[in-house]
Amino acid sequence: MKIIQFDIITVDIPMRQSVRHALAERNVARNILVAVHDENGNVGWGECCPRPYVTGETIDSVKQDLNTTILPPLLGSELASFEQATDLLVPQLDSMARNQQAAFCAAELAVLDLAGRRFGISAGTVLGPVQTSEVRYSGVIATDDIESVKQNAAFMAKFGVGDVKVKVGASLESNLEILTTARAILGDRVTLRIDANCAWSATETIRQLTAMQDFSLTGVEQPLPAEDIEGMRTVTAAKLVPVVADESLCSLEDARTLIDEQACDIFNVRISKCGGLINAGRIDQLARAAGLDCQLGAQVGEAGILSAAGRHYATRSQGVRWCEGSYGQLLLEEDITEPDITVGPGGMAPALETHGIGVTPAAERLRRYEHARLTVSA
Repeated sequence: MKIIQFDIITVDIPMRQSVRHALAERNVARNILVAVHDENGNVGWGECCPRPYVTGETIDSVKQDLNTTILPPLLGSELASFEQATDLLVPQLDSMARNQQAAFCAAELAVLDLAGRRFGISAGTVLGPVQTSEVRYSGVIATDDIESVKQNAAFMAKFGVGDVKVKVGASLESNLEILTTARAILGDRVTLRIDANCAWSATETIRQLTAMQDFSLTGVEQPLPAEDIEGMRTVTAAKLVPVVADESLCSLEDARTLIDEQACDIFNVRISKCGGLINAGRIDQLARAAGLDCQLGAQVGEAGILSAAGRHYATRSQGVRWCEGSYGQLLLEEDITEPDITVGPGGMAPALETHGIGVTPAAERLRRYEHARLTVSA
């Protein structure tokens, strides 16, 4: 198998509803796909979701990094096995900066998908064997409009999810109203956790969590700015609610720092921000060795390729506390990949056993949502 060409494709996919949190609001998923071609016309696919408030990457910076730094060294590579694909990727992964994680993710997933298809192996093999045949995904409420909270909570209650993450903001009064509304509709059977998306200081986090004790929250995600590791350590030590690191965790170095500083209880592993499947597995292993838990996270607006990659991680990890993503047709106007791997009733979804990543963009849908394309070849 010889790599002869890459395509960098920007897609804009309208979302069925706007998603709002403390750092951003989004009603269109603008993602980057990477297609890699071999000499026999086979194609592998990768995806990333650049988010400047997470890794510092933008659509333009990812395209630049892919075009000038990441993809050219891979062109012309000849691979005789799936293992050689991994060997090709690891040295480059180790050289990536924190603000290149999403860009590398798209390239890595594409190469693993192509190699997996060619050699009859699941791309998830880089994470080890399947540990569970299905996983259960959480619901997410990401709005401060109470009528929308009611509608979302009612849908999730009917859908049968067991866990719901609620996006919260600066106002304690508003946060309590959102949580009270969600709890009244979801009942006590559904567990609640919150995500502050860097909105608070350590003092404010403790104040808010203390006021929320009656909700029996199972976690608080990234309450402080990503760089405030000392504050994260203070909140973790307070032991009010398990603390999840998200924006603070984008690289292996981030993971080591959080462990050394005892600055969280749980790692939120999002495939795009963490640099792909290989790095997700490495971060997971560091967490387990340190006695921390992990969850599968998702970038808002992920299409099917990242959803499939996340599924591989969730089903091959030694156990994730929560899963997010695979919302597909529930969130996007139309997912661009097939087969459809959107979560089913109850949030349940099966492990993927197919060769490669397990999904492929449908040609007509890709044409419909494609915004720009750049070809990189020898």
